[in-house]
Amino acid sequence: MFYERLHQLCKERNSTISAMLKELGLSTGSTGNWKKGQLPKGDILVKIADYLDTSIDYIIFGEYKSNLTDEEKHLLELYRSTPDKAKYKVVCDFEDIVHTEIGKNPANKNSE
Repeated sequence: MFYERLHQLCKERNSTISAMLKELGLSTGSTGNWKKGQLPKGDILVKIADYLDTSIDYIIFGEYKSNLTDEEKHLLELYRSTPDKAKYKVVCDFEDIVHTEIGKNPANKNSE
């Protein structure tokens, strides 16, 4: 249930729902309704998910929903584990590979 997951996420961050809402400048008046199963409005969910560094899917459903393939997830994990200084090079190299593979390498434009 939404409220229990929210409570747990706050607890993992050594906080409370009330403290989080206060920090976000939001009212704590709706938490009673959340305990009864109601969900906050979309804009509130977005703020909460951003604050807790999680997804709305996780807060509501308890799982992360993704349309990414396992291979795409792996690439994302690799990118995220790359040191910041190297991320620009990784992106540039990847773009070069993609452009070469699909025959749209900017270096080939002069030969057309």
